[in-house]
Amino acid sequence: MSISSTFVRNQGAQQAGLGGILIWLWGSAALVFAMAIIGAVTRLTESGLSIMEWNVFAGTFPPLSQGEWVRLFEVYKLTGEYQTQHLSALDMSGFKQIFWWEYIHRLWGRLIGMAFLIGLIVFAVVRMRGGWSEQKWLMPHAIVGFVLICFQGFLGWYMVSSGFDTELVDVSAYRLAAHLGMAVVIFMYFIGLGVRAQLGPVRFQANQLWNLPSLLMLLIFLTLLSGAFVAGLNAGLIYNEFPTMGGTMVPADYQNGLPWFRNPFENPTAAQLHHRAFASVAALIVIGVAIALIRSAGSSAAVRTWAWIALLVVIGQYVLGVVTLLYAVPIPLGAAHQAGALTLLASLTLLRAHKNQTATQ
Repeated sequence: MSISSTFVRNQGAQQAGLGGILIWLWGSAALVFAMAIIGAVTRLTESGLSIMEWNVFAGTFPPLSQGEWVRLFEVYKLTGEYQTQHLSALDMSGFKQIFWWEYIHRLWGRLIGMAFLIGLIVFAVVRMRGGWSEQKWLMPHAIVGFVLICFQGFLGWYMVSSGFDTELVDVSAYRLAAHLGMAVVIFMYFIGLGVRAQLGPVRFQANQLWNLPSLLMLLIFLTLLSGAFVAGLNAGLIYNEFPTMGGTMVPADYQNGLPWFRNPFENPTAAQLHHRAFASVAALIVIGVAIALIRSAGSSAAVRTWAWIALLVVIGQYVLGVVTLLYAVPIPLGAAHQAGALTLLASLTLLRAHKNQTATQ
């Protein structure tokens, strides 16, 4: 066999391997994206407390008998959510409707864990046999990714367990924000690993950690977290007008007697006002930076492409947020708004990766 044919065969194997790695990483990111949408619907339908038990293996199967359905419904009746909001108004048929959303949510979480673990095992076996040497840097990151998935499962249960308190009618807004925030971190992490595998290793530079695209990602992430408190406090159901709130920019109940350090996270009015402010500032900054990158002579074609995408997505996301508020957060719009936030973060993650690659060339 000639040297040239061997080289071609090795190159083909490397490309095939890279394709498999990208399917694994970006496929996992897509599963997390879908999980966030399912989670949004679960929250909007108030389904999260319909399953008050956590069984890693037995919980994979739904109730298989009428007796099991009755048992689970009786457990749900112990929650403050049922006793305050649904007492005598939720029958077995209604319980099954909210149960299935929470069941799908948990089953999808198991699917993410299994899919990523299978990819990790395949990657480890190939590496032990000497393959995919150009992606050897990925192994510790992949292990971290799997640990994050496992920790996210714990956070999900930690969030649901806050609903055991009969004084609460929903899960803790703090724990909801932590659960959503971790999902977003995992989502961006998988996208970042995929684009690094695609573009090849980039020489590390400390200033790339806190460059402008990185700050944009942080700003949008904080905006998303402020939105999590809006969801956790049902703050989207009040002041369904824009741009004012009750005819003023700062409503009278912005301060409702809570300590100043708790007010932003426990007062629905404050949570909504802060989310409006975060979203407005973030949208203006992203628009400004995107236009600057598009017009910059030093921007590569890829940077301009992702800047255009970020520009269009942030405008669409802001408009969608306003419409969602005006219509008091109907389920389709609420889920779409969460999807828009993740799409914007994905575009900024890819923008940052291509910007960093251009800076090191």
